[in-house]
Amino acid sequence: MDDIQVHHLPATGMQEFHRQYGLWIFRCATGTTCPDFYDKCPLRYFEFFSVSHMYDGKGRLFLENNKSAEISPGDCVIITPGTRNRYGSIEGYCYSEDVVNFAGPVAEMLMRSGVISDGVFSLGHIRRLLTIQEYAADPAVDSQLRANIELQKLLAELYLKKNNLKKPDHPLLEDLLDELRDHPEKWWSVGDMAEYCNLCVDQLRRVFFQRTGVKPKVYVERLKINRAAEYLSSTDSSIAETALRFGYQDQYHFSRRFKVIMGVSPREYRKHVAGFYHRKTVDDFEIGV
Repeated sequence: MDDIQVHHLPATGMQEFHRQYGLWIFRCATGTTCPDFYDKCPLRYFEFFSVSHMYDGKGRLFLENNKSAEISPGDCVIITPGTRNRYGSIEGYCYSEDVVNFAGPVAEMLMRSGVISDGVFSLGHIRRLLTIQEYAADPAVDSQLRANIELQKLLAELYLKKNNLKKPDHPLLEDLLDELRDHPEKWWSVGDMAEYCNLCVDQLRRVFFQRTGVKPKVYVERLKINRAAEYLSSTDSSIAETALRFGYQDQYHFSRRFKVIMGVSPREYRKHVAGFYHRKTVDDFEIGV
């Protein structure tokens, strides 16, 4: 790899806040490349994450595995550590962009979960990275916090926008998920879910896990318990009534499963969580007085 240019992560400059938070925005830039820079740009890779937003000009991006794309104003390019790339202006144009470089365990976690990935994303013509750059330029901890939060919000927005634009491979699975959310009192077997989606059981398990990150039966019960927890904290219904509302005929079985998933019994959950919100409301009112 001697012929590949390496852009190294800086060895110094990280604040203690960045170390504790797990995300470090270490470089922000706004600039314009010379015409036809793509042809002069060496093959390279970064030891960090890079997000850039083109606001003027015309360019081309090459990512390893022979992925190549033309870049236009409004496009956002994300490159992850270790991905070989070549990137610059073409056809006599200059190329103007805003750039944010960052690193840390939070970014790596977002990459592992699929929120951050290499590619070209539509961001529009408003220069959204400027806000992040402005916060990151201020060394105050509250400004660094704002920069990190704004960056994570932007990355999540790009991820959700890209996924929503994709045509689902199994549209009936999306309908099934709507049914599960709309009727948390119903119990579904894996066979029932497979039949609903016109899939065999093995296919259902595979595509369900790909879509949600959890197994079908685990999803159903966690959904029930999460909804039951919300219900317990916002109503005066008994534990038995809550169990029946979410499909549990046996109150004691419901309580056992609730504790396994939530870490506390329904009674303890209601006491601590609902009590906390009640006390907070009273305190806020007293402060207002």
